[in-house]
Amino acid sequence: MNDATYTATPFEVHSLGNVGADILGIDLKQSFDDDMERHLREALAKFQILVFRNQAISPADQVRLTVCFGDLEPGIARRPQSHQVSGHPNVLYLSNEPGSETVDYGIAWHSDGLAYARVPHGATMLHCIACPAGVGDTLFANQYGAYAAMSEGLRGIVRGLYWHLPNMAHSEVSPGKGLAQPMVRTHSDTGREFLFCAPTARQIRGMTRHESAGILNVVQEYQVRDEFIYRHVWQPHDVVVWENCTLLHNRADVVDFGTQGLRVMHRSATAGWFEAIECEAAEE
Repeated sequence: MNDATYTATPFEVHSLGNVGADILGIDLKQSFDDDMERHLREALAKFQILVFRNQAISPADQVRLTVCFGDLEPGIARRPQSHQVSGHPNVLYLSNEPGSETVDYGIAWHSDGLAYARVPHGATMLHCIACPAGVGDTLFANQYGAYAAMSEGLRGIVRGLYWHLPNMAHSEVSPGKGLAQPMVRTHSDTGREFLFCAPTARQIRGMTRHESAGILNVVQEYQVRDEFIYRHVWQPHDVVVWENCTLLHNRADVVDFGTQGLRVMHRSATAGWFEAIECEAAEE
């Protein structure tokens, strides 16, 4: 799909390669009708990442755009007010300013909510307010590609496995119980299968942590292979929307405020639809 252009939409779509697309000819400060919202959702399902450049939107614009892709993720409004954009509880303020509680957000491979939430996030949106040139890129790893690259034998093994959500900060696992997700999911719109496993997973259901390690190591190696990765180089007023279910993402590096400058993102998200099952507790 590299360099391909798609025009069968109310906007122009330029593929970024094996994942992602630039979206042109659209003003995100405008309200959209049902037809435009449908085209945006279809584009997200097809390309997994939508990149809108030079869009100086307000937090209210961002919320309005977010709900084009689904209901707002309720957990964001429950975060501490110090994490939120003032007056907009559904938009997080992520910065590297001294004393910021969000300075480490986004470091290490993850999918939003996948490792700790009963229902992981659906789509995530970042609006770049400020970012120094050449640092603070975001990496995205295509989990359709990771699953397709496996041998048929390995796909047959992982297709029937569930992994326990680990015990960690903000976990929604009830005390004395467990939550588990299948390692492979099917997208309701595309009908395609993808890996659905948190890189922090340490135990497969029905196995000990020791027995789980070999399979999890293999799966996690496939998940972040170089050939499945898109690197987004941020510029001020980029707006990027992505599917959490079919992607992992990772902030490539820490941006030091004192020596490199200010990095600020406004983050919003939609509620997901892949609910974990309640089960026995994982091994401590």
